[in-house]
Amino acid sequence: MTALAAAAPAGHAADPITVILLVLGIAAGYAVSLYLWPLRTCPCCHGARVTPGTRRVRSCKRCHGTGRIRRIGATAVHRFYWSALGDQHHERRRARAERRRQHAGPPDL
Repeated sequence: MTALAAAAPAGHAADPITVILLVLGIAAGYAVSLYLWPLRTCPCCHGARVTPGTRRVRSCKRCHGTGRIRRIGATAVHRFYWSALGDQHHERRRARAERRRQHAGPPDL
């Protein structure tokens, strides 16, 4: 038996660190997809925008006639994004506006 074979774990069980990293990678990928594509087709009207069986009389109650609804977690991802990066965005806009005011100088009378 070689030293490498002796150091390998017995059986085919996955390393806990590998499983944790895999789960975190999948969660991050899902969060990015929620940010990029937050809407999905309405399961009630299947994107037709009307309640099934009404012959285009009433708009769908679930999607309010849009044919799209938010995916699970999309609201949380967008709220987290704006709470984390929104303040930085507003500070950059304020600084940019201040620089424009300084470069413009006083108005000529």
